[in-house]
Amino acid sequence: MGLISRFRNVFRSKANAVLDKMEDPEEQLDYLYEQLLEQKKMAARAIRDATADRNLIRNELDEQRSEMQQDHDKAKVYRAKALKLDQEGAGEDQIAKYNDAAKQLLAGFLSHQKRVEELDERLVKANLSVNTLKEKQIDLDAKIEDLRSRKEQLKSEWRMAEAEERISSSLAGFESDFSDMDLTLGRIEGKIKHKKALAEASSEVMAEQQLSGSLPDLELPSLEAEAALAELDRELTGDPALPGTDTTYFCIAMSGGGTWAIEEQNREKVLEQLNKFDDEITQLNEKNQLTPEKFDEMYAGMFSLIRKQGRLVGRDLTAEDVGASYYQPEVKLPPEDLDFEEAQQVFQGEGLVPNSND
Repeated sequence: MGLISRFRNVFRSKANAVLDKMEDPEEQLDYLYEQLLEQKKMAARAIRDATADRNLIRNELDEQRSEMQQDHDKAKVYRAKALKLDQEGAGEDQIAKYNDAAKQLLAGFLSHQKRVEELDERLVKANLSVNTLKEKQIDLDAKIEDLRSRKEQLKSEWRMAEAEERISSSLAGFESDFSDMDLTLGRIEGKIKHKKALAEASSEVMAEQQLSGSLPDLELPSLEAEAALAELDRELTGDPALPGTDTTYFCIAMSGGGTWAIEEQNREKVLEQLNKFDDEITQLNEKNQLTPEKFDEMYAGMFSLIRKQGRLVGRDLTAEDVGASYYQPEVKLPPEDLDFEEAQQVFQGEGLVPNSND
């Protein structure tokens, strides 16, 4: 090993040691939490902008449809006049005047009609974009809430570990025996036992005094409220397996569409149906028989199935309800707005969905 290589390795090892000492887990957790909050603000702005664009498209679409209808109605009136004049034997110039006006209006009608078709297509994509952003925001909220609860726990564990390390270091520095300390601890334990005995005796006396008088009525509003809330959840969801029970889940992640939890008992059925979509798309693609229309229909079916069978983490369930499977999704799907050209590259070989029999 050359001198330069040795120097580089020594420098790296020293730098790593210095950085390890400077690294504060509490500061890192707070920084990560702040980054997620900033991403939440960015997501909110993106949803606002996407919604504004969608509304502009919708307003223009309404205007184009109104103008298209007006042109059609006017052209119909002018054409009817031209036909009437023709039946009455009027001059050709007069008839031509109404026919020309009708043609101009119909040209405008066709122009508006073409624009309406373009706006319809743009509106569908805009709606999909807004919905995707909202689902991504829900997924981000779930991650923020999960990190918020976990970071406080990790901070507490870190402080406890530091305290234990300081205590261990202090004890390691003692060279004398602990005989005096044992005697002191023994005296303290004796005092504590005596205090406990006095407290228990006082409790017994108070209990006897209370039993000799009238017993107050006990009210349990919190328990009744919890039971009523559980019953309300069952009425709203129509599903007795509410969050907080022993239900287990497996997860499917949509790129930009959040993480969806599906009950473990439905795993085989859901994965089998997803496999059918996935295999058919992949096979048609490999045979060069996949058309944009067929792809859109089957690809949308996959997402529809997941939304029907699953629950969105962050909206319907918490990450804690789902457990470890939230961080290890069974399936990861591309974005819902995946276009046909991208699909031809993605759906190859074994496809996206693992075989449910594996």
